[in-house]
Amino acid sequence: MANRQELVPHLLDDIQDWMKTVGVSEGKTTDVQIVLAEALNNVIEHGFEHENMGELEIRIEVFGERVTVHVSDNGMEFTPPSNTQTPLKFEDNLDELPEGGFGWFLIKEITSSFEFHRKKDRNELILFFN
Repeated sequence: MANRQELVPHLLDDIQDWMKTVGVSEGKTTDVQIVLAEALNNVIEHGFEHENMGELEIRIEVFGERVTVHVSDNGMEFTPPSNTQTPLKFEDNLDELPEGGFGWFLIKEITSSFEFHRKKDRNELILFFN
């Protein structure tokens, strides 16, 4: 997949259709879509200097209700934040919330676990949904 934002919704629809045909529950499919949308949008927005200048690969493995999603890109080297807490605090004014900082929190909260590796010139994110 090219790194273009307008491709993400269509890809997520295709993944939803495919997961339904292989028997994954609607709830698990929704979890995968939420996390994958966040991951792909972050890669496209922050991983490349220009849109349509990079490549993303996605592979999904299904074993019953266990789903593993592999996302790989040839974007800039990235190190996930060590702090995956939400930037939202109870006392925060909702009109002044930061734009970013929620993605890794969502990934941590929705997945069972995840791994991130940099291999040669590729970022590799592996998402586990048990």
